[in-house]
Amino acid sequence: MFDFGSTSEKKLGTVDPELAEIPRLVMSWQVFDFTIVWGWRSDQQQLDAFLAGNSKKKFGSLHQVTKVGAPFAQAFDFAPWVNGGIPWKDTHAFAVLGGMFITAGEMLGVPVVYGGDWDMDGQTTDQSLMDWGHVQKKEPEIST
Repeated sequence: MFDFGSTSEKKLGTVDPELAEIPRLVMSWQVFDFTIVWGWRSDQQQLDAFLAGNSKKKFGSLHQVTKVGAPFAQAFDFAPWVNGGIPWKDTHAFAVLGGMFITAGEMLGVPVVYGGDWDMDGQTTDQSLMDWGHVQKKEPEIST
């Protein structure tokens, strides 16, 4: 049986609760095990991600949204969890989970954009930026 560990739960706790329901629903389907890599990011964490080449934004990421001064990320990053680790090069596993997140978002009435298909046209080969493990609200409510 698949379930989130305490680290993934802590990260989901920094995400807009409406958006956080999407990975929770996908996990309940018990199809694939996965982990939450990022929810909310501090300025330093965002800068580190940018400098490492893991983000195109130096600051102002949807991972950095706050509401009334508290973390309220409008995006989360995920990864498949296979045999005790993350298969970073298995883009197919990421894409399958991405499709599941899209479906869960539709079921919950929370439209999302998947980083493996930014224009949401069902093709993962027609864009230059591939963020296989990223999901964000389609039209995020950004308030600080």
